[in-house]
Amino acid sequence: MGRIVKQQDMVKTGIDALDLVGRPGEVIVYVFYDIEDDRVRNRAARICKDFGLERTQFSGFIGYLSRNRREELAIRLRDNLEGSNGKVLIQPVCEKDFRQYKEYIEYGDEREGAEAGSEGK
Repeated sequence: MGRIVKQQDMVKTGIDALDLVGRPGEVIVYVFYDIEDDRVRNRAARICKDFGLERTQFSGFIGYLSRNRREELAIRLRDNLEGSNGKVLIQPVCEKDFRQYKEYIEYGDEREGAEAGSEGK
């Protein structure tokens, strides 16, 4: 069973770990994609990094963008996807709502395996 991780216990997650300072007119943006073709998927990751977004999952990024930069990102990702099977989600989130997030982490390695395994028995 996973454990709830308090915001202060997180490592390199959450708004404080972005190492970015929001500027007027910018909001937090999540970008997630599900793209079959490896080349197209790798290009999508490079595009997100070029826009200053930080990877949170293998196919997920977060960062601050203005409305114009979000539109530009959407066009670049759409053009990159053309002709391939895939989906891209660009979701702006206000900072107030983002601060309410909860993150659940499950460790499947040896150091916590004994603890997690004993809970279910």
